[in-house]
Amino acid sequence: MDQSWSVVIFGFNEGKTIADVIGKAKSFFEINKVSAELIIIDDGSIDETELTVTEFISDKVIYIRHSSNLGIGPALLSGYNKAVKENLIAIPADGQFDINELKPFLNFPENKFISFYRQELKEYSAYRKIISFLNKCFNKFFLDLNIKDVNWVKAYKTKDLKTFDLELKSSLIASEICGKLIIKKYKPIEALSVYHERKAGVARGASLSNLLDAVKELSKLVYIIRKFKKSQTEN
Repeated sequence: MDQSWSVVIFGFNEGKTIADVIGKAKSFFEINKVSAELIIIDDGSIDETELTVTEFISDKVIYIRHSSNLGIGPALLSGYNKAVKENLIAIPADGQFDINELKPFLNFPENKFISFYRQELKEYSAYRKIISFLNKCFNKFFLDLNIKDVNWVKAYKTKDLKTFDLELKSSLIASEICGKLIIKKYKPIEALSVYHERKAGVARGASLSNLLDAVKELSKLVYIIRKFKKSQTEN
């Protein structure tokens, strides 16, 4: 039997692209005859997002709206906590990830997770390249996390996430999850992903405010991962 999927679509002020992302996700799972639920996380948008998403709401499309913009971490947590299907993937509502890249991994084995990674583009600014480099160095040397792109789309077994007490509230939540999975001897299946050009809206993932929020939690992340590693060793 094919594995079922919870798809978290999250964003802030992505009203011009979210309908296309939802439509493509629905079509993808219908064409592949896979049971799926879509969980839309509107992170306090003040554009047309709410009006647009309302048209899609059904028993298979769940809409959760934050009263204010809380950031990537809380948006992901809202989706993860709501998910009930066997597998779980979170994708941005900006349309920069193509859901069709998931097709080879619709059924993936236990003790694995899917880690999509982007190739660094020549168009990336020097600032973004430096941030990416520092992030990889930090993950490798402080967390023993040697994954090509921790901050891009991931797919997990939903039950695996439910066993964790996720402590971070920033965009570093992906590092916390991957770090804990690696400690538990889970193996990442890394897959090259095309990073599509944004058609509308404003990118915020690498913004200074998001960066500062993440920096504030770096020491906490190291503590969390080391504490988890110790607990696993003791068990």
